[in-house]
Amino acid sequence: MIKFEEILKLRNCVFKNLEKLNSNSFAGLTIDSRNLKKNQIFLAIKGENFDGHSFIEEVFKKGASIAIINKIWFNKNKSKVKQYPLIIVDDTVKTLGELARIHRDNFNLPVICIGGSNGKTTTKDILGWLLKQKYKVLITQGNYNNHIGVPLTLLSLNKNHQICLLEVGTNHFNEISYLCEIAQPEYGLVTNIGREHLEFFKNLKGVAKEEFRLYDYVLRNNGICFANFDDDYIRKYFVNIGKEKYFSYSYKFRTDLKGKFIGYDKNFYPIIELSSKNKKTSFKINTFGKHSIYNSISAAAVGIYFGLSLKEIKKAFESYKPVHNMRMDVINKNGIIYINDAYNSNPDSLKLGLESLKEFSTSGKKHIILSDMLEMGEASKNEHIKIGKLIQKLKFENLYTIGNDAFYFSKGASNLKNNFYFHNIDDMAKFLRKVIKTGDVVYLKGSRGMKLENLLNKLIN
Repeated sequence: MIKFEEILKLRNCVFKNLEKLNSNSFAGLTIDSRNLKKNQIFLAIKGENFDGHSFIEEVFKKGASIAIINKIWFNKNKSKVKQYPLIIVDDTVKTLGELARIHRDNFNLPVICIGGSNGKTTTKDILGWLLKQKYKVLITQGNYNNHIGVPLTLLSLNKNHQICLLEVGTNHFNEISYLCEIAQPEYGLVTNIGREHLEFFKNLKGVAKEEFRLYDYVLRNNGICFANFDDDYIRKYFVNIGKEKYFSYSYKFRTDLKGKFIGYDKNFYPIIELSSKNKKTSFKINTFGKHSIYNSISAAAVGIYFGLSLKEIKKAFESYKPVHNMRMDVINKNGIIYINDAYNSNPDSLKLGLESLKEFSTSGKKHIILSDMLEMGEASKNEHIKIGKLIQKLKFENLYTIGNDAFYFSKGASNLKNNFYFHNIDDMAKFLRKVIKTGDVVYLKGSRGMKLENLLNKLIN
């Protein structure tokens, strides 16, 4: 619920026809006219494919109470909408953030933000599940982690929530700072520093500089950080910071929470042991592959800090069921195992995926299907070649690639037994149907923009 007094706090805006409002509060805010509910605020955003302003008349017919629109659009179309209650602003996206900040100020509760190069969404999902064993948690849905998604999540806060858990993403400098100013987190976790968005961040130091803006904000405001000491950049960040300001966790170092990898079960689910304050517990993680080892200890560290015992964490992990979101999602179809890791791709997450595939036991062959790692900038060619060399070093035999930059995977793996590059998805699917057999394992990985799941659909349907 958003109160009328909150929208009156918005700066640099013009209100029209407020006398037509019949309520002192609103049933939330939406940017999607299709999902609008009665008595909601509609905020119009011009996107790549649609302009929300095109639906102003429609949303009022569906029961919208008021609409937030851009001044430029209003000046051109005022005759169409002059009868409706409106808030006219210079930039609706910035107004969304401002309103979310105003709304967040109404709540005195812990806000936890999770950033990092890899594993943000899975760590957030696992942590949300752990915290829900003890608290009422508002949690980012899916990967709503940008300048639009974070404010929309915050605007869902209500008096029943006890903790707010947000994922914060970035691909340009200062985006994390902007999200922190809106969300005002008291707790921050950076999963790791990896080779993400090098087109904009240039190198690992640039990535660390941006991701650590979360830690900078939290420490500046006397909050607590969660520190993965297995990551060199994160460990070095905390060298000269007082121990009372962070909670550490690791598999390699002596930390507040210590993890130990035991092995995999028959379904390739990891088993880990956790130690904290001279107590230990071990359990299986119901998610596939090596990524799970790191995501789980991150989530467990926050859970322990917020008062969950090792016994409660073990119980929660054993009942956890992952959300299928193209992150190491395992599909068994006609005796063939497909590992769909096609949500996104960068050198570090792909390396982990390949290492997981190498350790996976199967009676059949292993097939690797890769498309471009996007936003790598000048490093792209070299990073794709290095992954190709890694595939060769790990002694895989079957590589299939598609995409402009993916050609360099093939170049790097030039001595591979079966190394095929394709120009279009239909030819690739036709070929793969002939070579993939019962008992085989197929691993798919690519950046979101490559939509590699379209190939998977052609293979399994």
